Amino acid sequence: MRAVHRGLAPPSHAAASLPDRGIRMREGTYMESGPAIFTGTVFALFGTALLGWTTARTWRREPVATGAHRAMSVTVASVAALTALALGAWCLTRL
Repeated sequence: MRAVHRGLAPPSHAAASLPDRGIRMREGTYMESGPAIFTGTVFALFGTALLGWTTARTWRREPVATGAHRAMSVTVASVAALTALALGAWCLTRL
């Protein structure tokens, strides 16, 4: 019986013995797309929410972190938000 490939190119002879564990990315490498999409989405949503919250608090001249210096708390929160956005973008480009 002939195997049906879901729109993917048939594996080469070198990768034919490997079990099908997800979407074929490059020769001999596999990746699950579901966890990558979920992780990238979570990072992107968290980064967007944190950046929006930091911007809103700064715009209204309210403290971003209680008991911390204003400039330092804005900087740390912004760096964390941009890092989360970058990680989300990286995860979503690895599909």
